[in-house]
Formats: sequence, structure tokens, C-alpha cells
Amino acid sequence: MKRRLYALQHYTESGDLKAPAVLLYILLFLSRTWMLLIVSLASHQTGNKLLHIFYPDKAHFYLGLALGILPLIVFLISGRRHAQDSWAIKCWPFCFYLIVISVIGDLAFQLFYLSLEHFRYSVTASLQLVFGVWSCIYILKSKQLRDCFKQTT
Repeated sequence: MKRRLYALQHYTESGDLKAPAVLLYILLFLSRTWMLLIVSLASHQTGNKLLHIFYPDKAHFYLGLALGILPLIVFLISGRRHAQDSWAIKCWPFCFYLIVISVIGDLAFQLFYLSLEHFRYSVTASLQLVFGVWSCIYILKSKQLRDCFKQTT
């Protein structure tokens, strides 16, 4: 297997290949239900209304929380990996599969939700679907992303 070389700014001080910055945005997108929960808990007066606007059905909210756990785990492990925790270094290569599962699960959830709405056009649903498809393509095609999950020290 031929090992690719990247510019020095793509490596950490310990010699690990950094994940592309786009990965952070993808993880934030995949854990958007958790972010909405935090925002709604921070604003007591409008928090319940905010949750009801984005998730009128509580089952979809709980499903969104369940789907958002995997990206949160990856985010947690990525931070500990740079601190050189041995458990995080051992778990890091498996995080790529957690991200793939999470993106595919999110796309399936979005398509399911659209089918319940009889595929009526919605700007938010369209943007989420486009970003979800783009995330899936990026994760599967990015060589630097795959390489950063392979290389461990």
C-alpha cells in the first residue's frame, strides 16, 4: 500500500494526519438535533416552541437524537486522539465507519420524513438533503479523510 504525503500543515505535532476541516462541519450537521436541544434548553421561554417548529412529532426528535449520538462520539474521540489517549488512538480507525453509518442513517431518515410529507417541496428539507448527499459523497471520495483515519501512531 502506497502512503500519500501531504503538506506539513496537514499534520499534528505528533505526526498524525489532521482530519480535514470539512469533517467538523459534517459532524455538526449530523448532530444538529443535539444542537437544537441545547439551544432550546438555553432559552426557557421559547425552547419548547422551537423544538415544536423543527420537530412537530416527538418520535422524529428522539430519532434525530439517536442518529446524532454517533457524530458526537466521533467528535469526542477526535479531541482525545490529539491528546494521545491510548483508547482514543485505538478507536480512531473505526470512527470512519461510524461517520459513514451516521450519514447513511441521516439520509434514510430524511427520505423517510419526506415520504411522510408525500415529497412536498420544502426549502429546509431540500437544503438538508443536498448537504447530506454532499457529505456522503465527500466522505466516500476524500482521500485525506480516509488517510487520517488510517494513520495512527
